[in-house]
Amino acid sequence: MLTMPAIAETGFPHGLSVGLGASVLGGINVSAGFYNSNYESYWLRRLGARIDFATTDPLKSAIDSAIDSYMRDGRDVGDGVKIDEGTLDAWHTSVLVDYYPFAGAWRMSAGYAWGMATLDAAIFGEIERAPAQRFYFYLAGDHYYYNGNNFNGAATIDWNYHGPYFGTGFDFDIGCRFGLFLDMGVILTNRPATFSLDIPQEQLYVYNTLTATWSPVSIPQLDADIARATRKANDKLSDFRIYPMVKLGFLYRF
Repeated sequence: MLTMPAIAETGFPHGLSVGLGASVLGGINVSAGFYNSNYESYWLRRLGARIDFATTDPLKSAIDSAIDSYMRDGRDVGDGVKIDEGTLDAWHTSVLVDYYPFAGAWRMSAGYAWGMATLDAAIFGEIERAPAQRFYFYLAGDHYYYNGNNFNGAATIDWNYHGPYFGTGFDFDIGCRFGLFLDMGVILTNRPATFSLDIPQEQLYVYNTLTATWSPVSIPQLDADIARATRKANDKLSDFRIYPMVKLGFLYRF
């Protein structure tokens, strides 16, 4: 019967590795790479290469449960509005070159990465202990109210990106060809995340400053205010083009 070390000695080049771990904002991470510190050449024993892929799909239920637990009873964002019921879908892949300055555990990495992250959340507002009250709020400078004490909507942040990756990390040997790996770095993305907002029109009224009266909102006016609000939010998001990466897991080196 062949053992893993026996297969490694006969079937794979020394230095080839496979890894399995978890990535913050990425889920399950799998990788394959090559690094051989036994080369005589100064540069060859300090250089390596890797490709990896991560996705939240295998852990989606656990991730969404953790988000819901964090947002239990809602997270207040002001004016009685709260966020809850978040879900995260994400993946990324990267091609990296590793440099081991001391031909040891510590490495510096650079390469290119592609990915996507989508965060969906429900938003709601409620006036406690006042079931007959109207729920008032402002949107893009206009004054609105729902005919009741609550409202519900949805918010989404989408980030489709690619760009150069720079980071650092460690490969720790724990024996029998197994090891632990840690990666910490950032992707300098080609574009920022984008924010979108959905607010239902039913039972929604808007204040007309010219006539000093309340009237049912029209869809064009609501859409225009939502567009102004999301444009303002996206202007703020445009300052953030750095996507963080943290990965931890096990590797096997042949």
